[in-house]
Amino acid sequence: MQIPFEVKPRPDTGLWNAKLGIWLFLASEVMLFGGLFSGYIFLRLGAAAEPDYFWPEGTLSVPFGFVNTIILILSSVFVVVAWLYVKLRDFRKFQIWMGLVVLCALVFLINKGFEYNAKFTHYGIKLTDNSIVEGHGIDDTIIYEGINEVVLDIQRFNGEFLTLVDGEIPEFREVVDGKPTGESFALSVKKVRGIESRINEGLKKALKEDWDAGKKKVDWLPAMGVKQLILVPSSPFSIRTSKGSLRKSFPDGAKFRDQSLLKGSISAKTPGLFLHAVDRIDLRACDAEKLEDSLVWKYLGDESPLAGHDTSHDKRSASNISAAEHARVAEKIFFGALKQVEEEDGEEADFDDLRSHSVKKWKDPEGSLLESEAPILVPWDEVRLYSNFTPKWNTYYAIYFTLTGLHGLHVLFGAVVLFYFGFCSKKFYEKNPEHFANRVEVGGLFWHFVDLVWIFLFPILYLM
Repeated sequence: MQIPFEVKPRPDTGLWNAKLGIWLFLASEVMLFGGLFSGYIFLRLGAAAEPDYFWPEGTLSVPFGFVNTIILILSSVFVVVAWLYVKLRDFRKFQIWMGLVVLCALVFLINKGFEYNAKFTHYGIKLTDNSIVEGHGIDDTIIYEGINEVVLDIQRFNGEFLTLVDGEIPEFREVVDGKPTGESFALSVKKVRGIESRINEGLKKALKEDWDAGKKKVDWLPAMGVKQLILVPSSPFSIRTSKGSLRKSFPDGAKFRDQSLLKGSISAKTPGLFLHAVDRIDLRACDAEKLEDSLVWKYLGDESPLAGHDTSHDKRSASNISAAEHARVAEKIFFGALKQVEEEDGEEADFDDLRSHSVKKWKDPEGSLLESEAPILVPWDEVRLYSNFTPKWNTYYAIYFTLTGLHGLHVLFGAVVLFYFGFCSKKFYEKNPEHFANRVEVGGLFWHFVDLVWIFLFPILYLM
């Protein structure tokens, strides 16, 4: 059966089927991205009204985004040329130009991957006085020592903490009525299931006896089974883990994602959260009366007891500059840049320019270049929030990853379709070249839409 209007246009619309379909689809895409763009703009404008909520600016590389814009614009030109050669019945040249389109798409996605990686490896720490430090090389290792009791959620226990024991894993005993009972055993998921079965069988038996004696009027239900298991180790032990992997951390214990609660104290070997190299200090929301009294300056330059184990940041040792000296340079850079803004702008000095500065590199008025890679060790009780530059850190990044990720998927799927047209559809072209040309045109229309979305994305994300 021949489907009408695959090549010839419909008399009522002047469009053939696929073209009508793609325009309807693109209309729905316009509504999708239009809603996301509107949401971003309203959040961006609303951020200015919040006294202690600052929208990140300058975190995306404008030259990098501009290069990606040029790449997509060129790909739009190439797809038109490719379609032209289909109409001229030159399939070989069509393949060459379509290959260039796909190549542009791959380069765009690779560039975007580098940009994403920069966000995943860049971290921020908000201290309890609302001061913020940003930088690279975070170490949130935390050691709990002297662990002398473990509380397990029987249904969720997965043995995760056993893989994190620092040293030999001890054996455990059950705690019944507040006292350790029974023989010691090696803890495992299988062992916990066996204990659960044994306890539940005992509960069932006792309930049945009460039922038969008329003391109970409710038969056994699964909800009556044992929920928790308290264990004590044969000797206190320690665990070493990332604090970010814990469900919750306490001064006297740690709770894992499987609800296992380990009772112990934080080791002096891990007194806080360590950032190897601070590159920006933001005191715009700082609660201190004077910027000099911020907690940042109290802890900047402090080294972690575990820092010697790190091999990825060895520039300080190579330059023979101590962490404390780097901290003094960073402080000089921050307040020097602040003073420079005050002198240049006077009363019109912008609040953001005064209180938020990069401390990596700065040239003072005398022309001396100051460079810093100051570390910081923030005590756990002074950490309000820490994260890499992902949605957890700021609403901006939630929108950034949503918009660019969704656009990236469109680029990927569009490139796959165009690759199929260029290198897997020669038989289709030979059978009906006009029909094939129509399909390529539809693919080109989608590709133009993808490029147009990026032309809107670039200014609102990179320039606003």
